[in-house]
Amino acid sequence: MRHGVLVVALVAAMMLGPLSVASPNGVGAQGDDGCLCHGGPSLEDAIHLHGWPEVFDAGAAYPIHINASTSPEANGGFRLVVDGGALLENATSTTQAMDAGLTHTAPTSIVEGWSAVWVAPNATDVAVRATLHVNVVNGNGASDGDRWATLSVVSVGPDHDGVLEVPRSDALTPLVAGIGVLGLAVVFALLIIGLREPGEE
Repeated sequence: MRHGVLVVALVAAMMLGPLSVASPNGVGAQGDDGCLCHGGPSLEDAIHLHGWPEVFDAGAAYPIHINASTSPEANGGFRLVVDGGALLENATSTTQAMDAGLTHTAPTSIVEGWSAVWVAPNATDVAVRATLHVNVVNGNGASDGDRWATLSVVSVGPDHDGVLEVPRSDALTPLVAGIGVLGLAVVFALLIIGLREPGEE
């Protein structure tokens, strides 16, 4: 019986590693804290959100472009969310709206990237943060070998007056930490149960 519990513990440890599946056709709210199905943030290449204004005009539409400085043959995807204004997908259907954000429709060249539009809010005294996650995939259908990174930028209205919150480091988000703690807790609990199981042959 103890051996059976130990096997279950090992299987649970492997299953709790990714805790989610890759999303080649786009990622919704589960990607708001990063591309967790692709491991930790490890993409060393710079990712870019071109066209994002430091100061916005109320209600103005800003064309934006997402890409990364990486190898030309690299493919991947993205997740972009903002806490103000509205994101509009492009007319070429390489981006799509999903769960109050934008994402890819299929793995695309990271260098070519994706285009969209951000419509600024009507209020002129607010700050809007955009959070962008970009992942580079190797096309093997699994998460191993894939890499991702996060970029957080802010745009303020002309009448904004206040201190901007420092962006949170993408190295260890609360969700990532929670997944790790949960996985360890389950594995240790199963191991303890297995070691205490009476009647071992």
